[in-house]
Amino acid sequence: SGIFLPESSKDKPKTGTIEAVGDGALNTETGQRIPLTVKKGDKVIFSSYAGTEVEINDAELLIMSEDDILAVID
Repeated sequence: SGIFLPESSKDKPKTGTIEAVGDGALNTETGQRIPLTVKKGDKVIFSSYAGTEVEINDAELLIMSEDDILAVID
């Protein structure tokens, strides 16, 4: 037995370009920042439910954790 999902119900990943990055996560043991593996300008793939949509200066942006990124496109 199993679950059948029609093609139309599958989650399709989205792509985007990174506009800005933060300082990275804080290592609570050492107090040091853990550097991010992505940088401004990288094209990425992420799931359609990732992040939080915000509007800044009439531009719709998506704020997400680096963990929400599925892949970086070369």
